[in-house]
Amino acid sequence: MPIELRPVTDSNFVEWCKAVRHGFGIHVHPDDITRLRKDRIELERLIAAVDTKSERIGGTGGADSYSLTVPGGATVPFTGVAYMTTSVTHRRQGVFSSMMAQIHDTAIERGDEISGLWATQSDLYGRFDYGLAINSYDWEIDPSYGAFTHSPISDDDESDAHVYFVDADEAAGILPGIYEQMRTQTIGTVERNSGRWRYELFDEERVRGGLSARFFAICEEGGEQTGYVSYRMDRKVVSPDMVTLDVIEQISLTDTAHAAMWRFLLNFELVGKITAHNRPLDDPLWWMLSDPRRLNRSMHDALWIRLLDIPKALEARTYNADGRLKIGLVSEVQPEIAGTYVLDIDDSQALVKKTTDKPDIVMTPADLSAIYLGGVTPGPLVEAGRIDAITSGSLAKLHGMFSTDSAPWCPHYF
Repeated sequence: MPIELRPVTDSNFVEWCKAVRHGFGIHVHPDDITRLRKDRIELERLIAAVDTKSERIGGTGGADSYSLTVPGGATVPFTGVAYMTTSVTHRRQGVFSSMMAQIHDTAIERGDEISGLWATQSDLYGRFDYGLAINSYDWEIDPSYGAFTHSPISDDDESDAHVYFVDADEAAGILPGIYEQMRTQTIGTVERNSGRWRYELFDEERVRGGLSARFFAICEEGGEQTGYVSYRMDRKVVSPDMVTLDVIEQISLTDTAHAAMWRFLLNFELVGKITAHNRPLDDPLWWMLSDPRRLNRSMHDALWIRLLDIPKALEARTYNADGRLKIGLVSEVQPEIAGTYVLDIDDSQALVKKTTDKPDIVMTPADLSAIYLGGVTPGPLVEAGRIDAITSGSLAKLHGMFSTDSAPWCPHYF
């Protein structure tokens, strides 16, 4: 069955949407097609893999355009790979690999320095030189065990930080500003434009999965809005008269806002369980609780990234140690980027160039991508046989350079 990669246009967009949803075992609602076209997708970044015999779409792919915050606070142009499916009728014919290659070629032509994705299969993307750069936690806690032993807010604190409810219309005007401030100070986060905010906050009953409509609450300190939470109530019985509170997203700009928001959530009556998804690895709630074992945390992979332009990406971020390190990259996927790169770091900034010198340390582009944001330390990768430390002290130097003061986090799923 010959396959041809074709652009997605208004004439085949509906078929493309149906093919995407079918790939994930979902039927698409007509209104969702309209909403996707209006608020999220960039038509020119989508791909349809068409069976030229039947003229049916057998695979889908594409990307969203973002900026990614990297260590040091700079943002780089970023390709968010999404919509990747191959029909069961067209598997193992090179469709997926062809679409990924076109997405990467297009991204490089656009000047994007990094691409990233949320992987449906964790064994799939390493062969395209993606590295797992961010892990995150899903939480579950009985709020009756939500007492704090430590908190930036004491019982006699005279701070005017307070939490209050807002309706959906108010939330739509407040949340983007708080999120954008958070994005500029959080490694691994991408921006949301106005269309994507409309897409994210869409809340008709058919998308709720049997849960309540969204609730929204805001934290305010000294007249400044410094945090928010969006959540639903699940009225399926936990125990007699108890419900589950499901946190969709909680964002804080300050330690005080974080403590105030979680004190607010853990104080609900008639709630037998609180769940929260995609929480950062270094979230301080664990250390605030008097009985932290009651916070059940399940870690999972989050954002995978690939450095599309090695020198530019390495020069975009800052480093925690100065010095020189020669990194050898080996790649069957990208032989054109293989070789040794010299990092000369002075005052936290790197100058990167290729060299014919022997490397101090050798790895694949996937492993360089994994450590790039600082959320993965190189030591375990050496122990796993993924990174080879050639010269004495090179591992310590690599660790010192790439380490960050906080773990990366990407609260935005794409």
